[in-house]
Amino acid sequence: MIITCKKEIPPRWIFFSILPWASFGYTWGVVGVAFLFSLKKFVENPAGLTFILSLPTFLSIIFGPCVSFISDRIWTRFGRRKPFIVTSWTGIATCLILMPLMPNFWGLVAVYMAYYFFSDLNTPLEPLKQEIIPPHERGRATGAMQWCTNLAGVVFYFIALGRFDDVTFMAGVPFVGEDVIYWSAGLLLTVMLLLIMLGIKEMDQKSKLVGQKLTLKNFFGGLLDSELWPVYMLVFGSATLAAGLGPLGNLLYTDQWNYTKQDMGINVAVGGVLNMFIIGLLTIFADKLNRMKAYRTLICISVALNFSYFCYVTFVLPDQRPSLVEIIAFGETGSIIGLLTGMVYVPLVYDYIRRNKMGTYFAGAALVTRVTGLVTLNGVGLFIWAYALVFQPPAGEMARVVLRGDQNQKTEVRAELRANPLWTYPQDNSKAPAANIEANAWQANGTVSDTGRAWEVRLRNKESETLAKQKDELIKERSMLVSEEKLLRDKAFNQTRKNQIAAASETKQKADAKSTRIAELTKQIDGIDATLAERAKKFQTQVTTALASRLIADGDQVLGASTKQAVIIELATNKRPDVHELEQDLNDLRHEFPNLIDLRPLKRDTGYGVAVSALLPSGTNELALAKELQAAVERISGPRQKGLFTPGTAPLSIRQLPALALDLMVVEKPIDDYVSPITRVVNVVLNLFDAVPRPDRRISATARNLRTPADINHVRVEAGTAPKTITVTAVIPANAPAATVINDPVALRMQSYFGAQNNMLPQARAFYDRIEKSAALQRITVARPLLTAEYAPMKYNYMSGYIWMLLMGLIGITITMVFARFEAKGLIHKRGVEEAQAS
Repeated sequence: MIITCKKEIPPRWIFFSILPWASFGYTWGVVGVAFLFSLKKFVENPAGLTFILSLPTFLSIIFGPCVSFISDRIWTRFGRRKPFIVTSWTGIATCLILMPLMPNFWGLVAVYMAYYFFSDLNTPLEPLKQEIIPPHERGRATGAMQWCTNLAGVVFYFIALGRFDDVTFMAGVPFVGEDVIYWSAGLLLTVMLLLIMLGIKEMDQKSKLVGQKLTLKNFFGGLLDSELWPVYMLVFGSATLAAGLGPLGNLLYTDQWNYTKQDMGINVAVGGVLNMFIIGLLTIFADKLNRMKAYRTLICISVALNFSYFCYVTFVLPDQRPSLVEIIAFGETGSIIGLLTGMVYVPLVYDYIRRNKMGTYFAGAALVTRVTGLVTLNGVGLFIWAYALVFQPPAGEMARVVLRGDQNQKTEVRAELRANPLWTYPQDNSKAPAANIEANAWQANGTVSDTGRAWEVRLRNKESETLAKQKDELIKERSMLVSEEKLLRDKAFNQTRKNQIAAASETKQKADAKSTRIAELTKQIDGIDATLAERAKKFQTQVTTALASRLIADGDQVLGASTKQAVIIELATNKRPDVHELEQDLNDLRHEFPNLIDLRPLKRDTGYGVAVSALLPSGTNELALAKELQAAVERISGPRQKGLFTPGTAPLSIRQLPALALDLMVVEKPIDDYVSPITRVVNVVLNLFDAVPRPDRRISATARNLRTPADINHVRVEAGTAPKTITVTAVIPANAPAATVINDPVALRMQSYFGAQNNMLPQARAFYDRIEKSAALQRITVARPLLTAEYAPMKYNYMSGYIWMLLMGLIGITITMVFARFEAKGLIHKRGVEEAQAS
């Protein structure tokens, strides 16, 4: 049994006393991250999201502090803190079970508010923990608590979060990942509740405050106690320093950087695993530092680090999208600073508080923290929204076009567009202000630049934006109905199995009604899609008219086309070749043989083999080339795949086939030649264990996408001789697909290069379409005059929230420095330390 208010306690007491608190590391993940994705089914706007997520703060501003205040002024046979905690955790666990079962927005928000109502009853948990742990142990206890909290977070991010969208059937009953995540958190809290009820005993402190009534005078008089109010300065400074993106940070990963929930979970989990080792090391020094001096140093480093991260992503990375390695590097550095700051700050503030005033202090601190959090959370949402209005491309019709040359300047293109006086809104042909036209260079890989070949032109159109929002609402309603219909169909199936015919018939009727409504919604959605597509098409016509003198002509993207002869040598192998090893062999072979096309595994009736292909230069002997290639393949593959070949074995076959070579203009650089500073450092370490990612990995992946064993299976894609071009070489067998239409601009351009050799034109035209699709999968866009035209919503730059964080951080540093100055002058005393030393 753990007993409060002991001067010395055994280490196991610390461990068991922090477990309930640390278990919230998992629950915070559920309510802070998983709930955001549940809520995002109904709300998209970041300002709207942050407003809804801040609603509990309005309740908590008064209710939470009142609970903390009362917990200093009562005594029951169960203690003064435990009655609130037991009631709180029972309600929280119930809300977690109910959250995923809510069928609509209002039900979800209602349970969310109830969750925070019961969470406010939990405010005495922190004073209870501090009453168990004496002041000289609080630094290590905070470190141990962070270790356990971190472990709970790792479990959530690494295991639970990635399963959010999963659906598994057990005994015919569907289990949705979203539901299981909430319910597992409820189960964890239930177990910890038993520990609090049965394992902790509070000692009566005979406080003079017991029996004092909760009145406005007593409440605010207690909060503004002369010993407490100065500490609120430190609390306010900490609250402003803690201002961040909040739940919007998750959308930075998924919506802006396009990482999956599992990617995000793995990223956080990797940092969490590292923290498990780091926390143990830092805990050793937690109670040996000058807390105030260390705290001031750490908060300055933290603010500087966040601002450095913003500058790195915004100004150093061309696509403003950090890799997972870079996210982990900055995140882990910030995490170490945050861990140290927490280990210092938590015991630091309680150094100034007497035991019998801990609840009162916590009430005042909660009031200050929540009011500040309310302002900063809504502030960052409004800031991101306002930033998007000023700096992000507007919502409305969008057309992407390709201009001649790849050094077109943004100022020139935008000026030419806005000089056109004939812009109209496509829905009614009314005049549109030129200021509503925006143009930005566009690349599929996300590179941000003021110059480029492809341009995204937008028309700000409020009517289209409203129509798109109506479509989103209809889609949300349809999604809910689809889920409900599926559940009803499953229910009817189970009822039929149990021979409950009447009940099954009634359930099917309900499902049919849902299906009818789904069909109606689908028709409305399709109608809106058609309307938006028609408007975009009209806008595209206006854009092509305004930029007619600068657009490339269709067919100009084909910079060269030729046919050559290729030789394919098939070699027998003693075992199945490893495909990944063959890719490395292929890269090495191309250094020796510039004319090499491809190296492919081969499945034979009686075993395995490889097929190597190369262009046959004019005047070169086929057999001599085959012999040279076989020797090189055996020599290079031997060290990696021992025993793959038997030296001296004759080739299975040697064939000549026609090869096609196409030179194509693309929008992006096909080679990733930029390596960020952090990636350079990581590559040095990675190179010790494995090959670093190659700069030509996207065009190599394009070649893999183009291969089809049934027809065109030997393909090489490389960067062209001119900037932003690619050269594709492929062996074309007799059964290669052929295009039926060969009189379009692309085909005519190819024919102009082929000349009399036009027998390859149908196959070349069909292969061109394949190149377009395969390259697009690797974010390489084959140029053409009109890339796309559609309605485009406004995208939010969540990274801009770091500017807001910088402003709040500077305020927090200033306030903390003022507090330290007051303490140095003797205006503030460490009452908690003095009390512990005197007892």
